[in-house]
Amino acid sequence: MKKFLSIIGTVVLSTVILTSCGGDEKKETSEVTIKPKSTSIKGDLGAYFEVIDKDYVLKVEEGSFSGGAIISVEVKRTDKDFDFPTDNINPFGTNGGEDYHVGFGIELLGESGPVTVKQATEGGMGGPYSSEDVTGLMKLKKGETGYIRWSVDKLDGLKSFQLSSALQKEERPESSSSGDDAAGDCEQFCSDYEAFADDYVAFMKKYKANPTDPSMMSEYSEMMSKAADMQESSKSCTADAKVAGRISKAVAKIANAAL
Repeated sequence: MKKFLSIIGTVVLSTVILTSCGGDEKKETSEVTIKPKSTSIKGDLGAYFEVIDKDYVLKVEEGSFSGGAIISVEVKRTDKDFDFPTDNINPFGTNGGEDYHVGFGIELLGESGPVTVKQATEGGMGGPYSSEDVTGLMKLKKGETGYIRWSVDKLDGLKSFQLSSALQKEERPESSSSGDDAAGDCEQFCSDYEAFADDYVAFMKKYKANPTDPSMMSEYSEMMSKAADMQESSKSCTADAKVAGRISKAVAKIANAAL
């Protein structure tokens, strides 16, 4: 759940406010073609997956609201059996009493090194475009291929990319007498987050109707203050499966409002 909140203070909102409120100029169409630096995937899952070696086109259309592109990488399942159980496993950024967390990351490279690095342990806006992409790869049979996507904000200077991976065994917390209080706190946090999602949707409607309104900056500051409070509250709810579904719906509502 810690990573759910990364959606609040990152590209979707800050780019809209800080770069768009000052004028009506549209971004020019941008396109770049890159190849994998290696078909090997770094990290814990490198023995089980490999990247398909081909050209990958990233394109931003003129007038795109998000201001970014999507890279969709084709990944193949190798012939090696998994050395860990996969019946109770979830992507990083999601919580539901899993035994393992799993994830993929990407390094977008220029002439002199990394331009953007998205870690394999990241979820939310810092991770893949959708956690379902990670789930889909873990369900591939030997020899099958699937796709995993990331949002890319900067295309200038990109030449290649490298995938990484991570697998983390989770320790189950022991039950305690304070369990009921913790559950109540998580329920309250979930309600607060849902309220924030509603505020965000209303904010985006106002922005789209009048993107040059200077009052947007004031509302942006208020939303960031709320985000900081919720970040602190989320620490005690990282393993609460009961609120995960509600939080996921709130995250989806925020993401859809930015489209």
